[in-house]
Amino acid sequence: MRTSVFQLRDILNAFRKNEVLTKEELLRATQCSGMTAWRLLKKHGYYTSYNCNARYYTLVGTPQFDQHGLWSFRKIRFSKWGSLTETIIGLTENSEAGMTPEQLQQLLQLQNVRPALARLFQQGRLAREKMSGQFVYFPLADASHRLERRREMESPMILPPLEQIIALLVEIIQRPQNSPRQWASRLARQQIRLSTEDIQAILEHYEIDQKKGLFTS
Repeated sequence: MRTSVFQLRDILNAFRKNEVLTKEELLRATQCSGMTAWRLLKKHGYYTSYNCNARYYTLVGTPQFDQHGLWSFRKIRFSKWGSLTETIIGLTENSEAGMTPEQLQQLLQLQNVRPALARLFQQGRLAREKMSGQFVYFPLADASHRLERRREMESPMILPPLEQIIALLVEIIQRPQNSPRQWASRLARQQIRLSTEDIQAILEHYEIDQKKGLFTS
């Protein structure tokens, strides 16, 4: 009978030949029992695919996860969180303003994550809010802040007329040290009515850093 060291070596060799294997393929390649294979795999570390009914396995260290924590091998998908459930929670927690089902489906390259999202909400593991006719899902921690951020992102920004924007930009160039309130006051003398909120919206829209000035991003 082989020692466990040789059995582990066989398992690692099997994955060197094929980065991703099913349970059946792994057992055929190693001639190990299922119990031995999973004991050694657990000790080494492995990932299970979140699609394809979790049939596929790969070793820790093999996936090159992208900025979202995802990796694909052909059409087989893996994540740094493991299962589909934990992946959805992880992506939602990493989001700036929650995630819609469509956003998750696009990232995960899955056709339908709504049943999984509904279960996570019912289990109290995600919060959700209906916005613009669809649910947006949020992590339980900091849900209210991310909901507010989502509302800000979805609110249409209505900018003042172009001639007023140009007048403001001239003021910024001439008096960069002034505050929005001071710019608004000077423009009012020219019969150009801009509130400090209007000025802030223009600064944000054109990505103007008030502290750095008009010509520094």
